[in-house]
Amino acid sequence: MGETSLTRAEERFIRWAFGTYSGHNPSLSDGIILPTWKSGPRTGQPRIPASIRDLLARGLLRVAVEDGAPRAYFTHNGMTAVRRMFVKPRFDAGRYIHLLREVENGADPG
Repeated sequence: MGETSLTRAEERFIRWAFGTYSGHNPSLSDGIILPTWKSGPRTGQPRIPASIRDLLARGLLRVAVEDGAPRAYFTHNGMTAVRRMFVKPRFDAGRYIHLLREVENGADPG
């Protein structure tokens, strides 16, 4: 089993990716939409941002290319790491109540 704790930068990225914007509460199970290469030999393939690479390497995220845009989904270990974010005193659970509820309800990794 790999390392399942998140760095502060990774926590910041998750808060940014799943924060409430324009009244919309993104779901962990919807994953993170990834950009794709627009030209060159990898045209159409997912472009993995630096903020996601280490999470993938440690097995906390996985990439799925299905209908539509490619997405990064949390694995079981990734959901465990997100769950641990809520016990840290610096985490504003009130602002991210939609994530807390999803984690408490045992959200399945995508």
